[in-house]
Amino acid sequence: MGPRLPVAAPRTRRRMLNTCPFHTEGYVAGLIGVPELSSRGDMVVLRRPIPGTELHDGVGPWPYLWIGGEGDLKVLREEFRHLVTITAVTQPGYVPPSSAGNPALLKMHYVYDPQRPPVALSRRARLRLSRCEERAEFRLVEGKAQRLQMTDIYARLLSRRGLEGSYVDFPRAHFESIAELDCGVFFEVRDAQGIGAMACGVEFRDMLQILHMASTDEGLRWNASYLLMAGLQRYVGQHGLRLLTGGMPDAGTDGLKLFKERWANHAEPVYLLRIVNDAQAYAALCAGRAEDACYFPAYRAPIATGGVPIPKESAA
Repeated sequence: MGPRLPVAAPRTRRRMLNTCPFHTEGYVAGLIGVPELSSRGDMVVLRRPIPGTELHDGVGPWPYLWIGGEGDLKVLREEFRHLVTITAVTQPGYVPPSSAGNPALLKMHYVYDPQRPPVALSRRARLRLSRCEERAEFRLVEGKAQRLQMTDIYARLLSRRGLEGSYVDFPRAHFESIAELDCGVFFEVRDAQGIGAMACGVEFRDMLQILHMASTDEGLRWNASYLLMAGLQRYVGQHGLRLLTGGMPDAGTDGLKLFKERWANHAEPVYLLRIVNDAQAYAALCAGRAEDACYFPAYRAPIATGGVPIPKESAA
C-alpha cells in the first residue's frame, strides 16, 4: 500500500484561518495557567503565580505567540503590565525589534516548503520509506475518539525518552483542545496490525504547524515515521501549505536532528521575548541567584534548595 489520502479530505472544504489558533480560549484551556485576553480579544497570556509570593508572571501560549506588528507589541507591553515578567516565544520567521522585550534568538524552526527544491533522501532513507509504503498507509484521522489515541502514543514516547514531568509532558486536555479546534488536524500511519505513528497540528494562514509527532513501539521497528513525514509533505503539496515541524528540543539527540533536517528544505528563526515589567520586583526575586542564560525569568531556574520552575517555553 502507498501513502494514500482520503478522496474527499474535509480539510479542503474549510475556510483557511487567518488568525492564530493559539490565541483562542479553547486552545489555551489545555495549557497550564490562567488565560488573560487582551481587550481586543485576539491575544492571550497565561498568568501563573510566583511561588512564595503574591505576585504573578506570564507566559505566551505554547508553542508561540503570534506577533503581527507593532500594534501587537504595544498590547503586550501595555495590557499585561501587572505581571512581573512575560516570557513569550514568537512565531517562526518573525524577527522582533530590539525594543520588543529584550528578544533573544531561541532556535531555528524546521520548514518544508513545496515551492522550494526538496532535500534528496539518502539511499538508506529511500529504502526505509519504500518498505513502509509496501506495508502501511498514511491518512487523515477524523473523529475525536480516534484522534485522542494520540495521547497514549505520545505518553509512551515520553516514557521511552524519560521526559515525564518535563515541559513537553502535556495533559490529555491539551490534545482534546487540538482535536476540538476547527483547524485541528490529525494524521496516522497504519498497517495491518494497527497504528505505527501519529501527528497532530493546526492549519492556519498558509501553513500546517505540526505540534506533536510520535511512533508506537511497533512503529519504531518498521520506521513508520518515514511514511508519516512523506505523507505530510505530500499533503501540504496538495493543499498549497508549508509544513512546519518545530525546532530541536533541549534534550534532542543527533539522530533527531538528522531526521528533522532530512525532511526540511528551509529553516526560520524563533525568538524569545523577555519582558520585565517590574524591575524592582524582578531584582528582589532574583536576589542570591546567578544569572542562567538558559532560563528567563531567572527566578524560575532550578536551585539546589528545590522549587520547580515554569516549564521553559522552548519547544516551538
